Amino acid sequence: MTEIVFIVENGTLTKFEADDYIEEVYIPDYVKIIGERAFFEAAVGKVVIPDSVTTIEADAFVDCTLEEIEIPDSVTTIETWAFSGCENLREITIPESVTSIGPWAIGYRELHFLPYWDPVPFVRPVIIYGKKGSEAERYTKDNYYCFNEHITEFREIETDTGKQEGES
Repeated sequence: MTEIVFIVENGTLTKFEADDYIEEVYIPDYVKIIGERAFFEAAVGKVVIPDSVTTIEADAFVDCTLEEIEIPDSVTTIETWAFSGCENLREITIPESVTSIGPWAIGYRELHFLPYWDPVPFVRPVIIYGKKGSEAERYTKDNYYCFNEHITEFREIETDTGKQEGES
């Protein structure tokens, strides 16, 4: 059986560890913040975030194998580079509660071998689902193209049914 370890300090998840690939990870309910590099290079398929979490800090999921994530309405902030290097993450739903998404948070990878960190887009765009007029839509529009590459694509979620509307 695979051993899973969550290191939590004062409500901040500072490190997730597992000795093998984990298909689905449920972050404990007592976590309030997913800290910087908490899931650095983690071998995970899906992460479910509890309603207790309000912030996803910078580099929280950097370079992990993440394919799917559930972000609850309690999250208000997604910081810079939060999902950088998560090249298996093809789509993400950002709830209306998120009022701030930092630069290069979704759809990029970092090149550390340069004398500075340079944002480089993924090979294919990340589809971002959200409500019209939301921070998700703003982030998508601001990051639609970079270095002549298509980075993100916004798809609206209908208010009443939660059903996805299609491209906008």
